[in-house]
Amino acid sequence: MISPMQDCRYGIRQLRRNPGFAIVAVVTIALGISTTTAMFSVVNAVLLRPLPFHQPQRLVAVGQYDTRHGDRKNLNFDMSYPDILDIRSQTRTLAGIAAYDWNDATLTGLGEPLHVNLATVSAELFSLLGVQPALGRSFSADEDQPGHYVAIVNQRFWRTHLKGDPSAIGRHVDLNGRSYTIIGVMPKNFQFPVDAETRDLWVTLSRKAEADGVGETPITAQRGAHFLGAIARMKDGVTLEQTNADLASLGQALAREYPNSNAHNGISAVAELESLVGDIRRPLLILLAAVSLVLLIACANVANLLLVRGSDRAREIGVRAALGASRVRLMRQLVTESIVLSLAGSALGVLAASWMLRGVLRLCPDNLPRADQIGVDWHVLVFSTALAIATGILFGLVPSLQAASPAVASIRTGSRTVTASRTHNRLRSGLVIGETAIGVMLLIGAALLLRSLHRLGHVDLGFDSRDMLTANFDLPDTRYNPDQQDRFVQNLLIRIRSLPGVVAASGALPLPLSQDHFSISFNSLDHPVAKANEPSAAFHVVSPGFFETMRMPLMRGRFFGELDQRNSEPVMIVSSAFARKYFPNEDPIGKRIEIGAGEGPTRAKYKTREVVGVVGDLRSSNLEKQPAATYYVPLPQLIWGAPTLVIRTSCEQSAIVQSVSKVLRGMDPEAPLYNVRTMDDYLALDLGRAHFQTVVLGLFAGIALVLTAIGLYGVMAQSVVQRTQEIGIRMAMGASRENVRAMILQRGTFLSLVGTGIGIVGALACAKGIESLLYEIPPRDPITYISVGVILLLVAVVASYVPAVRATRLDPMVALRYE
Repeated sequence: MISPMQDCRYGIRQLRRNPGFAIVAVVTIALGISTTTAMFSVVNAVLLRPLPFHQPQRLVAVGQYDTRHGDRKNLNFDMSYPDILDIRSQTRTLAGIAAYDWNDATLTGLGEPLHVNLATVSAELFSLLGVQPALGRSFSADEDQPGHYVAIVNQRFWRTHLKGDPSAIGRHVDLNGRSYTIIGVMPKNFQFPVDAETRDLWVTLSRKAEADGVGETPITAQRGAHFLGAIARMKDGVTLEQTNADLASLGQALAREYPNSNAHNGISAVAELESLVGDIRRPLLILLAAVSLVLLIACANVANLLLVRGSDRAREIGVRAALGASRVRLMRQLVTESIVLSLAGSALGVLAASWMLRGVLRLCPDNLPRADQIGVDWHVLVFSTALAIATGILFGLVPSLQAASPAVASIRTGSRTVTASRTHNRLRSGLVIGETAIGVMLLIGAALLLRSLHRLGHVDLGFDSRDMLTANFDLPDTRYNPDQQDRFVQNLLIRIRSLPGVVAASGALPLPLSQDHFSISFNSLDHPVAKANEPSAAFHVVSPGFFETMRMPLMRGRFFGELDQRNSEPVMIVSSAFARKYFPNEDPIGKRIEIGAGEGPTRAKYKTREVVGVVGDLRSSNLEKQPAATYYVPLPQLIWGAPTLVIRTSCEQSAIVQSVSKVLRGMDPEAPLYNVRTMDDYLALDLGRAHFQTVVLGLFAGIALVLTAIGLYGVMAQSVVQRTQEIGIRMAMGASRENVRAMILQRGTFLSLVGTGIGIVGALACAKGIESLLYEIPPRDPITYISVGVILLLVAVVASYVPAVRATRLDPMVALRYE
């Protein structure tokens, strides 16, 4: 250990003697390491960090897939409770399975009515996760049954609204008009579901196990009601493959036993973490790989600096070699100095990464899972340190090999410099070509994403999202039956439409572009199919005036009107995609369709409806996908709770919010307005991941471009120094300043052309890797490739121009005497 420590101390002394070189090298390394560390922090928090539960590697998400397509990769994680119960009772590989759902509620009993985030879970969830309340107790098995109204709150809610009082255990609060008893407080930072907003309270399935009316079936007893997520724990020693074989067998058994609902339902599982990150894994890994390329460019720049410095230190190295230092000893000293530089750059880079993460977090979309856990922890510090050592060896090895070679390690008596060999120059030129190629690849990737984002941002939504305000409210079924809810909503919309600045107002459930979506089966009475083969389509319940408020085009027939009330003939409207898919070459107007949705057996007639209109297609969930087949039912004829308000405005929206809230409080003081957003906010959420990917890669590509330009400038500037005598001779023999300038520019342009060509070939080879991130832009788009090539050539000319101009200002007589 003595020798390496000596090498470190000697290296530090050498760097202190050349502060300018040390500062430039450290800052360059810090720039590369900071970007890589920042991106790794995101990847670590989202993809690598284990879930904060007991033995998280044994947790799996259970879902279903359509066996007719045979694709287990496209799992649907909405399960019915009877299927979950059958899996629990018949599985041989799972130690337990729990169901969960999340929604909102209005809480009263603690002063002003509060809007709270609520999770509905089966009683065994917390024991399955291996987490117990920090105060009070967990749910018991019988509390999933009707009549058991108990709740567990999170730490923030307990401290904020219950004053952190331990005696709050046993206190009663009202949730949507029902009295619940608080029985526990969860530990600090506990969150489940992990990918949802922080839940304020958890309640059991007891309310969902109750029928809404006489003769109706509870939703937990409806095998066709797929609305629950399912998380399970594999038994010790059981693999995921064994679990999926077991679930496949169970799925086949359920399909035989319940053909009407399960004929085409296969059951499978994936690791819980995998289901959580979903399709964000690939983009994040691509971004991390791209950022690593920025680090390679920084390494190439530092290697170039070390090659120049190696030339300047040739005399010193020659002396040490003459005194008996072996080549290996010299190389070890030089690589140690590189590692010292890299560690210093890493320390600065980690500080810069902490600052950079603040900007990255602002760019992170709201639906990025576990974004709140992104930060610099010990995993990131270990990664940064290991990266620094590897980087130091990487950029220090080639210069140390060159500097410690016998050809360089010689003393040139009376000389102040040692002329670099052709091999030395080729190495520097090769590094510039390499970093130019990498820069081209990054710029092409960023440009493709930018064009894709632009195309995605201008996609036809099927409605006008400008000047649209949305908001939610609750109507507890303990105080409002369906008829009363209908009257309340109609009166509320009438009052809102009369407010100053309101152009139009309506309601929808679910709201287009929100994270909620309904898919309901149906059967055309003109072309009936067996119950097991009924298709399903996207489904919305909307109030009359919805299509006018959204400014959706009417293609055929009519919109919903004031005559479409609860006791009028049941009707529906379909989208153009629905008409094309299910009524090809037919007029859908007048068709009779039975839908799989109603308010219960007492209103079964509402399930059979007549198509009265066809509207334009609507992108309601994912902008990258083609509009789905969709059908609409008038809100008065199917009451499933309070709809989301959709308001088109012509003035300052904050004033409208206050007015709407005042109207709502006047109608029901216990129905607060919440989740107030513009439709553009939902649009931005849908574009969030694409925007994040584009901005991050564009930022790093910009850094790569700057580093590439700096590297090319450094090589050309050093080339001018090395060719000083040659330039003097040329000018003394009559070469004009334009000739000298052209000679230098030609060299820089040549290096840039070679690097650009290699980069374009590399980008073409890697095009498939980025294809999944693009929307309607081919990964080998010629316009993008040509544009990036032109930009790089312009940058090369600019980077080479300053050294070229400096060369033309040399005095020939001084240049001839230069050594």
